Amino acid sequence: MNYRMTKKEAVAMFRQVWKDAVAWNPHLKGDKIAKRCEFNDYVDYLQKDGRITEYQAYNWSNPF
Repeated sequence: MNYRMTKKEAVAMFRQVWKDAVAWNPHLKGDKIAKRCEFNDYVDYLQKDGRITEYQAYNWSNPF
């Protein structure tokens, strides 16, 4: 894969994923710890799937 996702793109996609997760499980609404953990897991997934580099995965700060 030649194209690497930017952090801006990844955060936008994650926001939609999180919105869907909250719709499915309303108990997640307002749970900042769960959101931060899920973003870390999401970045790990992106790196393992080859959508971002290892450098990106280790250097992006968590925006949540």
